[in-house]
Amino acid sequence: MSDSTLVITPVAGQADLDAFIRFAWEIYRDDPLWVPPLVPMQREFLDRNKGPFFEFGQAEYFLARREGRVVGRISAQVNGLYEKHHDAETGFFGFFECEDNRETAHALFDAAAAWVRERGKTRILGPLSFSIYDEVGLLVYGYDSPPCMMQTHNPPYYEDLVTSWGFAKTYDWYAYRICWKPGMDAKKLAKMRDAILTRQKCKILPIERNDFAKRGPQIKELFNDIWGKNWGHIPLTDSQFRDIFVTLQPLVRPDLESMILDGDDIVAFSVVSPDMNRSVKKFNGKFGLWQKLRLLWDCRVRPLTHCRAIIMGVAKSHQWKRLHHAIILNIIVNFLENHPKMEYCDCSLIPESLEQWNKTLLDYGGERYKIFRLYDRAV
Repeated sequence: MSDSTLVITPVAGQADLDAFIRFAWEIYRDDPLWVPPLVPMQREFLDRNKGPFFEFGQAEYFLARREGRVVGRISAQVNGLYEKHHDAETGFFGFFECEDNRETAHALFDAAAAWVRERGKTRILGPLSFSIYDEVGLLVYGYDSPPCMMQTHNPPYYEDLVTSWGFAKTYDWYAYRICWKPGMDAKKLAKMRDAILTRQKCKILPIERNDFAKRGPQIKELFNDIWGKNWGHIPLTDSQFRDIFVTLQPLVRPDLESMILDGDDIVAFSVVSPDMNRSVKKFNGKFGLWQKLRLLWDCRVRPLTHCRAIIMGVAKSHQWKRLHHAIILNIIVNFLENHPKMEYCDCSLIPESLEQWNKTLLDYGGERYKIFRLYDRAV
């Protein structure tokens, strides 16, 4: 039976935007694993005048209300860069949160689909909040552990809400965790790493903080080239690169970032960060001066217990030379030698189609512990 009191409306004004952001607290109030977003940063990210997505995209936000109470939310967006590099038929949805009610979810999907259809799209894909290098996918496996930074988290019932509207799987992304295991020998692993580097006449170095500004443009171009063949890749803009990587720089320890050089050219790199979610969870959405200082202390000074390998890559010219083995071995060796309290390093998100990376992570003791899924449907 239809609930005539359900109303879907676009977000209009600051009060609605705050309701859009704050609705997540309603969904996750009894979920001990959820990490509240930092409200000031979320406001800026969603702001059409400030968010990096809006250099090349458009979006609308919708709220579902029943008898005046918010019971769901969703974004609908179109992405000019996606259209330039892939197709002009696809629109997207993201920021999906909903009560356990198919009617509410379907009404939200209907609103998002109508919005992208009005802009000439014939397919809707998501969840992407907003694009492929923001928060990606619906969590469909791994509900028993907290999300690492920049990962999504949702109740298990979301999968039913999505598939019951007619969405079908498009693509999966994997998260692995590498833990200390009995028999792991730092010297043995370092010897394996060094043998690969010697054979390829390469060397591995940390990316020093003052070197990152100089190397940053090269890393961005290398990243865009490396990931060009991967599903849904859209080249990072300068603003996105600054938003993702440069913003992290004050918080990241230099020994966690490394590059492999062939001569003076970077041919492989990894960016590993302390898992900020371990600190952010305690802030409950606040991000004032005290929270910023606390985050700086936790990331730069406190013994590391959890990290995330945000990005790893090898230049096309040096693929099939086992440099991806050297990168992973270097991460493990660093933790064994310098961070004895490390519980695990999350390596994500790894596209399901990257067979050699998936195999290598499993070979070195990685456990696939989360799966994030994208869905699509004709509209």
